[in-house]
Amino acid sequence: MAKLKAAISRNAPGQLLAALASVDFVTEFLVGVVGECLGVENPTERPAEYYAQEPDATISIGDHVGVELRLTGVSRGTRDHTQFHDALVALHSLAARYIAQAIKGTEVPRVQLFVVIMLDGDVPLPPVKGQSGTKYTSVLEHDAEWIEVAPT
Repeated sequence: MAKLKAAISRNAPGQLLAALASVDFVTEFLVGVVGECLGVENPTERPAEYYAQEPDATISIGDHVGVELRLTGVSRGTRDHTQFHDALVALHSLAARYIAQAIKGTEVPRVQLFVVIMLDGDVPLPPVKGQSGTKYTSVLEHDAEWIEVAPT
C-alpha cells in the first residue's frame, strides 16, 4: 500500500491545487512512480492499495508558496534500494513539471517543492564524498527546490 499526499500553501493559486489533485497527475504518479519505478503491477486498478489523497492546505507565512509531497506506506519488501531512489527522483520531476505548468502566467513566480518517501524499512543512502561507511534510512528526502517560471 502507498499513499501520496500533498500539502500546499493556502495562498497558492487555484491552478496549482487543481493540477496536483488532477486525474492526470495521479495517473502519471501511479503509472510512472508506483508502476515503473517501484514495480507494482496495474497500480491504477488497485484503488485501495495505491492512491493519492486530496491535498491539504498549509498556513502561509508571507507571500511564499510551498508544496510538500509525501509518499507514505511504501513497503521495502524485496525491492532493490535503487528503486526507491529512482522513485524519489521521478516523483520530484513529475511534481516540478506540474507545478511549473500550473504557476505559469500567475502572480506566483516560484514555489518551493519538498518531496519525501517514507518506507517501512531502511535502505542505504547514496555515498557522500568525504564520508566513510554506508548510512541507512527509512525516510528518503529530495532537497527542497524552488520551482521558478519566467514572468510572461
